[in-house]
Amino acid sequence: MMRLAVPALVFLVAACGASADPAAIVATPEGYREAAAAFDSAIAAKDEAALQRLIADDFLWVRGSGAMGDKAAFIAALAAPSIRIEPFRPAEPRWITSGDSALLAATNRLQGTADGEPFVDRHRFADHWLWRDGAWQLVYAQVTPVPEAAAADVGGAD
Repeated sequence: MMRLAVPALVFLVAACGASADPAAIVATPEGYREAAAAFDSAIAAKDEAALQRLIADDFLWVRGSGAMGDKAAFIAALAAPSIRIEPFRPAEPRWITSGDSALLAATNRLQGTADGEPFVDRHRFADHWLWRDGAWQLVYAQVTPVPEAAAADVGGAD
């Protein structure tokens, strides 16, 4: 069961990249990159309070298998005592921003242990953040496994 949760952890975000549209930068409230960085830190620290704050109540999680999950399932997978994720840095980040919306698409290489066994998970993800009630909240995360043949493309995430 935990083995299935590992690919689910690939939704992770990082603060990198820039919008190609200067008008979007002006129109978008500042702080979305900081929220994404805080999210990454909360994952590594298993900080459930921070995850509760950063993830919207109506959050939707689409796993690499196509299965869907909600906020509670997402946090439970991240906070599971049998999972340990090493610090990570997404590669090929691309931010797409407009008004109260910020989307981060990137490639990631996660490694750590699940039930004491080492794992490496390579994936692409899209995280959608919305500005709500004065704060950025993650409302959607989708993860797509990187095929083995394309895994070398993710090597820059180390």
